[in-house]
Amino acid sequence: MLKKINSMSTLKLIALLLLLFFFLFPIYWLVLTSLKLPPDVTSSPVVWFTKNLTLDNYKLLFGYTGNLWGAQEYVGRSFLTKITPYLVNSIFIGVFSSLIAMLLGSFLAFGVNQFNFGGSGLYKWLLSLRMLPPVVVAIPFFLMFRTLGMINNRWSLIIVYLLINVPFATLLLIGFIKDIPKEISEAALIDGCNNFGIFFKIISPLLRPAMVSIFIISFIMCWNELLIANALTASKAAQTFPIFTTNFMQVERGTAWGSAAAGGVIGLLPILLSTMYIQKYLVSGLTAGTIK
Repeated sequence: MLKKINSMSTLKLIALLLLLFFFLFPIYWLVLTSLKLPPDVTSSPVVWFTKNLTLDNYKLLFGYTGNLWGAQEYVGRSFLTKITPYLVNSIFIGVFSSLIAMLLGSFLAFGVNQFNFGGSGLYKWLLSLRMLPPVVVAIPFFLMFRTLGMINNRWSLIIVYLLINVPFATLLLIGFIKDIPKEISEAALIDGCNNFGIFFKIISPLLRPAMVSIFIISFIMCWNELLIANALTASKAAQTFPIFTTNFMQVERGTAWGSAAAGGVIGLLPILLSTMYIQKYLVSGLTAGTIK
């Protein structure tokens, strides 16, 4: 029996290692490709490991004008645009859209729980917005913003992303607020606190972990979104990072795989850092010990 248990544990460990390799190998290969010299990227046989690492692929993305890969000049740099404006646009749009969605979602969720605002119809409407494919609204929003003269404007993307993020924030926060004991609000009312005071002094501190999580998840959605951003923007004045990754790789000699991989690593970093940061906020028992 003991041998059988040990064999099962070994099989589970092997399966776990294979699964881990399956998910982590693409990330390893992306990072390695971004650090390789051009001959190693397309060499045959494949270079699985190399000591000849370089940061020149990253320098290209940020407009480096000196020699690359030793003394070799890279004429293809004229075909590559700087990554900086696209990163700034993505950060600006993601932060503002996520922040506004978090605030509006918390207000709306509090109204639904405290005053039954909108009833079951509002809840169903919010749920239907979450199921709405982005491709459905891309063309109508394009026509509307073109009429308003807001094409290639960062605020037009912020408005559209609110349509996606506000229902998500509201639906999630409704569940969190329902878990807060009503005795807390009732005690505050007895002490003379109005509804604004209850929300800002009582509910908001208890919702802080959930609101931080919603902000980061909404930011990740904005960071990754491509379809709507591609429909509503036309230049680097408003285009976001995902659009940059679709058009910066082609040079006169083919595809700049090293720089493409470097761009992928840069785009991956905010998601990895956000996921690591959000873990400490995803805890249960937010109101444990509140009532004595």
